Amino acid sequence: MTANPTAKPSSAPTLSWLSYLVPGLGQVALGHTLLGVQFLATALLVWVIAWPLLRGGTLFGIVLALIAVTALHLGAGITATADARRRLGAEQAFAAQNTYRRWSVIVALAVVVLIGGLLVRWTVTLPNWGEVQRNFLFLLIGRFRSADYADQLWRLWGFAALGLGGGAAFVMSQLRVRLGWARFGWVPLALGAVIGIALLFPTVSPQVQIGGLALSLILAVLGILGAIPLGLLFGVGRINTLPVLRGISVGYIELFRSLPFITVIFWFFIFVPYVLGEGTQFWAVVAALSLFTGAYVAEIVRAGIQALPTGQTEAARALGLSGTQTMLRVILPQAVRNMIPPLVGQFISLFKDTSLVSIVGLIELAGAGRITANRLVTATFEIYLTVALLYFVFAYLLSLLARRLEAPVAVR
Repeated sequence: MTANPTAKPSSAPTLSWLSYLVPGLGQVALGHTLLGVQFLATALLVWVIAWPLLRGGTLFGIVLALIAVTALHLGAGITATADARRRLGAEQAFAAQNTYRRWSVIVALAVVVLIGGLLVRWTVTLPNWGEVQRNFLFLLIGRFRSADYADQLWRLWGFAALGLGGGAAFVMSQLRVRLGWARFGWVPLALGAVIGIALLFPTVSPQVQIGGLALSLILAVLGILGAIPLGLLFGVGRINTLPVLRGISVGYIELFRSLPFITVIFWFFIFVPYVLGEGTQFWAVVAALSLFTGAYVAEIVRAGIQALPTGQTEAARALGLSGTQTMLRVILPQAVRNMIPPLVGQFISLFKDTSLVSIVGLIELAGAGRITANRLVTATFEIYLTVALLYFVFAYLLSLLARRLEAPVAVR
């Protein structure tokens, strides 16, 4: 005899409707504990926020609360009903899974709309956004906005040169298969770098004149340019067969990875001017950024190289390539593809770490925000929120660029 599969979930219709009243209760009664707990936790969060709004909130808040509550209860009930039919067969189980995915997205979106809408409304209605507008230029370029530097503002076009050069190189790299422009991609990059450095260099040496977000970007770019060759050198050195090179590389990497970045900044800020004289404080900070980040880049390089099959090296040596040729022509070009995600994450971290240099007197973005907030006591939240958004925008753009760079690799 064969069991009738429709007899097992006979109590399902009786239990699943409970989730329409209490989200997650029907799932728990049917034995889907994890799913039920998720809905119960979401219901607790939503009702804690929605209940005060429904009792006496504004029309905007009431609408958001109704959207979130309706989506939550409908999603929980429909999902519980679909789960109750899961045992009827593979087709019903597949349909139940699709229902859960669909309504989990809808419920999550409703919760985000509720919380995000309230936060946006509260943020927009803050009274001191006018102060942010009046001091926004100071957050971007620091004291460089003053009349003392009015005749030097044209140097800010250096950022445009860097951006256009990098953008042109990126576009050419994406068109390399169709048009064969890959070999010329370095031309706009090098040209933009030369023009940008020539324009911006006088703003930081011999005296730091620029500040705010512009100084944060300059420090981040210089730190990245210094960290990449250091990371490649010591990353390859760590897996070298020569004990001396391997020992030096391990010592450098472990030293800087074991120290807090703020300690490295203080040490270089005191030591470098003592050895090289006054006027080198800016380059001391750049050296601290480069050496500190280079240790982490070296570990990324080491991991990227060791992730490749050993057969790559053996095949290259069998073809008569030397160890250096094998590393430069075979190993590193392949390893770089695996390094892109962690490298971008490290560079985003470097951009955010520039906020620590304000402790030695450089007025970058975080320092400009702190100065402005201390001067305008009534606009503290608005100032720091603006600073956070500026950090987020540039970090997110960098992550988008990284995903775009990874896309052709995934296709191949």
